[in-house]
Amino acid sequence: MSLVDRAGIGAAIWVAAGTAIAVPLVAAQLWRPVIALPVLLVALAVAVRVARLVPSVQGPRWAAAALVVVAVGAGVWAGATHAEQVVLRRDAGTYALYGHHLATKHGLPVDVDVPALGGAAALRLATVASPGFFAQGSGAKTYVVPQFLPATPVWLSLGWWAGGWTGLLLVPAVALAFALLAFGALARRLVGPGWAVLATAALALTQPVLHAGRSTYSEPFALLVGCAAMAVLVAATQADPTGRRLARTLGLIAGLLLGSVALVRVDALRESALLLPVVGLLAWRRSAVARPLLAGVAVATAFAAVTALVLSWPYIQVIAGSLRPLLAAAVVLGGGSWLALRLVRAGRVLPARVARAGPWLLGGAVLLGFALLTSRPLWLVARQPPNDPGVYVVGALQLRQGLVVDGGRTYDEASLQWVAWWVGVPALVLALGAAVVLAHRLGVVLGDGQPLPGWLAPAVVGVASTALTLYRPGITPDHPWADRRLVSVVLPAVLLLATAALAHLPRHFPRHFPALASLSAVMGPHNPHLVRQVRVVVGVGLLLGPAAWATWPVAGQRTERGQVEAVRRACAAFGPLDTAILVDSRAANEWPQVLRGVCEVPSLVIRPRKGRLDAAAVRQVAAAISAAGRRPVLVTAESPDPIAALGLTPRQVVQVETIEDQRLLKRRPAGSALLDVDLWLGPVSSGSS
Repeated sequence: MSLVDRAGIGAAIWVAAGTAIAVPLVAAQLWRPVIALPVLLVALAVAVRVARLVPSVQGPRWAAAALVVVAVGAGVWAGATHAEQVVLRRDAGTYALYGHHLATKHGLPVDVDVPALGGAAALRLATVASPGFFAQGSGAKTYVVPQFLPATPVWLSLGWWAGGWTGLLLVPAVALAFALLAFGALARRLVGPGWAVLATAALALTQPVLHAGRSTYSEPFALLVGCAAMAVLVAATQADPTGRRLARTLGLIAGLLLGSVALVRVDALRESALLLPVVGLLAWRRSAVARPLLAGVAVATAFAAVTALVLSWPYIQVIAGSLRPLLAAAVVLGGGSWLALRLVRAGRVLPARVARAGPWLLGGAVLLGFALLTSRPLWLVARQPPNDPGVYVVGALQLRQGLVVDGGRTYDEASLQWVAWWVGVPALVLALGAAVVLAHRLGVVLGDGQPLPGWLAPAVVGVASTALTLYRPGITPDHPWADRRLVSVVLPAVLLLATAALAHLPRHFPRHFPALASLSAVMGPHNPHLVRQVRVVVGVGLLLGPAAWATWPVAGQRTERGQVEAVRRACAAFGPLDTAILVDSRAANEWPQVLRGVCEVPSLVIRPRKGRLDAAAVRQVAAAISAAGRRPVLVTAESPDPIAALGLTPRQVVQVETIEDQRLLKRRPAGSALLDVDLWLGPVSSGSS
């Protein structure tokens, strides 16, 4: 059914085009419903029309219907169990508050109202920065820039316009449903319509995917646009021999989509770089797809880079150490592909020795890479720089969980085990088998001049990106939070490969294993569908079983419930002339943007020094605020003691008991952790300041 194949692709085109339109509007502070909604409706119409250019996959109606049921069911379940992380504790809170800011303030940067904070003099003793929100400028020109790229917050803001906090928090679940449709569209082209249902169901059942759809994360959008890009690219490659004009058009669309993933997540530059050798191979074979694909990727990636530099410059500075290797890889892969193309293009065939050895070298490289990733815990303890803020977080978690305190550890060496937690060892073995066979087959194709297969780009980019992600996840290693690093590429690639192994490899076994050939001959005459039915049953057991088993303990878990109400109570406790001074570590981390952005209470932070309240700084800042004609209000979230220590009477305005995800370092999460959300206020009278 064409609708099933094109729904996810159309949604991805809309997300990419809508984000590109939103960027200048956000920069100009014009992201308002009266402007944004008509423009987005036009973009939606264009997306639907463009998606219709993609050829549909023929298949049984039951397969299309089942795929829709899986995608919609996953989206509904994620929405029904959505988290309410509004008080900022992790990245989901940053995205939620960023989306709220765009919806209500219509652009960037975040104004901090310096006069209401006591002027530039007060900012010499305090800060407006907090996790996820960077302070920029100085003195009267101080402002705040949110972390991360704008794509996800832009779409979260639409949810706010539609339904307040509930609408905003449900947006990722909607994105997840369309992302699964896009993944299904890719799987239908690579493994067939029936097997695509199994692959999509397995992906939907994995806890990291469900977790990302429950919370305000960027991964559902990255999964949506990335899978759609690959589905269009496969269609372009398949159309190339007979419809070069269509192939060029689809190649351009695929390139624009793939480059646009970098508008959602900056680490998508990795996939753009890994696509360059694929472009080189396509160019070597005179494919009509090569040039438009490269042009699309280049244009979209350049736009994403400019967007990041303009709207997220402080964030780019923080992660510069991770971006430099990506940029270097792009230069090396691009230059190496160009050079290799120049060397072999004259004869359009590989040298004989390389052609003969190529299949075994490629297959062996995949096996070697898997062996290294699997064995790393035996010979490697991965570490981060000792000055990284994550050192203190990891050390505290180790102490709490009874582990040896070594905060410098990143646990990157166990990343393959993280995947096995959620999909099972059988899926990894199946995926490895498929990857080795595809690598060998690619070597054969390149050596004998056969047409390049449609699976070329998904296989090359998917396997290489999975290996690089597992080599260096680049995330605080507590679970399930860290497992969202697997959502965009790793889990889709592993499950697609595992499904491909079930769907295709058994066809080739009888040639190498006569016993299987005899078994097939015995079974075939009695029931020609029996072998396929056995494979389906085995596939359900090997792919759906482990995923369901791992996810089941947390399948109905709903975290951070009550935080929206907590924020409402906090906002109601402040008066129109109040200015908040956050004076303990937890309040300084979790509440500044909540009070500033949601409650519209000017807020600044005076962090404790060596664990103790800086009373002198508090009094000076409070005096400056009072001199500006406002009432300073001390705010704490850990205990009322700092307020009482200044001779003030604390008043508790928020007291919520809820749960959050576990924060485990060496075990698969299977439950929740208690979370108390508290807030105390201590108004400062003119006499006490």
